[in-house]
Amino acid sequence: MKFDYRPDIDGLRAIAVIVVVLFHFGVPGFPGGFVGVDIFFVISGYLITRLLIAKGNELSLIEFYGRRVRRILPAMLVMMGLSLAAGWFLLLPGDFASLGRSAAFSAAGLGNYYFLWNTGYFDREATLLPLLHLWSLGVEEQFYLVWPALLMAASRISRGRRSSPVVAICLVALISFSIALHLVAVDPKQAFYGPFGRAWELALGGLVVFMPAVGRRGISEAFSLMGICLIVASTVWLSSSQPFPAAYALLPVAGAVLLIWPRSQTVLGAALSSHPLRMTGKVSYSLYLWHWPILVFFRHYAGGSMPTAGEASVLIATTWLVAYLSWRFVEEPARHPRFLPLRTIAAGAVAASIVGFSGNAIFEAGGIASRIPKEVAAMRSLDVMWDWQCPQLVKIDELGSTFCSFGAPWDKARHHGILWGDSHAEHMAPLLDVVGQSEETSFILYRACPAAFGGGVHRNYPEEPAYKETCASSRKAAVALLARRSDIDIVVLASAWTNLANTDLVADDGRHADKVRLVRDGLKSLVEEIGTPQRRIGIIGQVPGPGLDLTSCAAMRESKILRRCSTDMDSERILRAWSPMVTALGSLAAERGLFFVDPLKGMCPNSHCATYVNGEFIYRDGSHMRRNLKAETDAAIARMMGLYPALAGSDDQTQVQAANGLVPPTTDNSN
Repeated sequence: MKFDYRPDIDGLRAIAVIVVVLFHFGVPGFPGGFVGVDIFFVISGYLITRLLIAKGNELSLIEFYGRRVRRILPAMLVMMGLSLAAGWFLLLPGDFASLGRSAAFSAAGLGNYYFLWNTGYFDREATLLPLLHLWSLGVEEQFYLVWPALLMAASRISRGRRSSPVVAICLVALISFSIALHLVAVDPKQAFYGPFGRAWELALGGLVVFMPAVGRRGISEAFSLMGICLIVASTVWLSSSQPFPAAYALLPVAGAVLLIWPRSQTVLGAALSSHPLRMTGKVSYSLYLWHWPILVFFRHYAGGSMPTAGEASVLIATTWLVAYLSWRFVEEPARHPRFLPLRTIAAGAVAASIVGFSGNAIFEAGGIASRIPKEVAAMRSLDVMWDWQCPQLVKIDELGSTFCSFGAPWDKARHHGILWGDSHAEHMAPLLDVVGQSEETSFILYRACPAAFGGGVHRNYPEEPAYKETCASSRKAAVALLARRSDIDIVVLASAWTNLANTDLVADDGRHADKVRLVRDGLKSLVEEIGTPQRRIGIIGQVPGPGLDLTSCAAMRESKILRRCSTDMDSERILRAWSPMVTALGSLAAERGLFFVDPLKGMCPNSHCATYVNGEFIYRDGSHMRRNLKAETDAAIARMMGLYPALAGSDDQTQVQAANGLVPPTTDNSN
């Protein structure tokens, strides 16, 4: 097989990297631009397989891996090293430690597994991780470890005939695609980051090598047109909210296969071979490497905000310039072999180890907290800001588990309560701890689904396919507990109610009604199940959140971390967005005799929401309060919210409601 240069593939590389860059920079019209990575997978599978088949016995595994080292490592390690240097100036210790750890994994070819294990609801937002894009290189590197040996084994079995490699490739593609379909349904993150659900894309690229060339011009033109249409359709029609990869990934993968399929020259092939696209394709690897950290570090500098259109234009132009320099002075020189393959591999391993060990040293040092003043050490990482020592652990036999208890000691308290909800219930625990101590009330934290779910209303949550069943189970268990334990005489429900109304909520009977109404209906049905004359039930509204992570901006005031941002919230937006849910929850409380705590009333006086209380910045991220605040700050926030009168234990619900603005504060009940 002749191993000739195909300029149209460089043009296809250009298309792939362009749509990825535009998608990441938030340019309108490219909601599915992430499929550029899938196109790269197909191209890589094709080129690697073609190299292995064309060279045959002339290419040893040592030579193959020597080529891969020269192609991948130099530019990647330079980018990683400079990213670690930039992190010193731009990242808080927690984020710097995370960057170091991700660099260590990525240098070892395991970046995809680091991001699989360290991207989730309560981790740093994935789009603010500077090396996140290296997950795809991890998948490719793991593919390279297996693919050559598989093809060589198949060739030896078939004694040079093509049938065995083709069968082997088809089996890999079929098994991998089946795994992808399964994982998308049960573990979408594993499907996205793992190599087993992605191998079929590279395998199909390899299969193209064995396809006969298309000789007829008309068929060639039709294949080219179909291929580009599939890629365009996937770029503009798909979105990150859809299950991916698996079935949806067939669009860009099939499009890339049709464009790569050997054929006679076509109009589209000539366009892809044009100098601008061909040149962009040549630097596409460096473009991919550099565009993401440039964008992410800018976002850290800008306090998490996406760049404006003007800023994005400058950043994209900067990315292209840096990518060209990387290609010209790093990629190209490294491609020309100066050492024997074994020495090349050894040199690559040493260089990767230096970067990896440097990154791990940063991680082990906690992101080098000495870079920031002691005054902001309490905000150095997400984990530190969420850290809160549970005062007591209590075994609840009915639930068969041990729960965190706070407030008054559980066995001595006059009242026993349950704080039920998601992470927005968790960040209320320190506040209820100080209030409970003064009111002789002890709480357990029932960290589960929002209480509105599981009894007629559910959320479609693709990231957790079993979410509906989990919520139904947790609700059933809590209702059974409350039916048996009359000593639990206070139930407090807390969640990100307004945020929930912006998710895919559905009634179990299939109704897609008003989302605020669905949340209210879910809570109403629960109150009807657990309510008794002796039990007080209350709802804590969602705490106003800035929507952006302002913590690093707050830390900047006392440190040398570079930032361009403010610690002020968009209070008008918050009050406007929160208003429908506040009204719905308030009316439910009045209707059912509940107490309702509206944090907006005390935390946003004069339509300006506070970010500092008692001299402390109170937020952990865009929606959660810190849990490592001083006790006096917790008490101050609790007073601002009105938690003390709400949990005072008064039997007069009207007085409690009056304290929260639900009814006029009067003792005359004649109305």
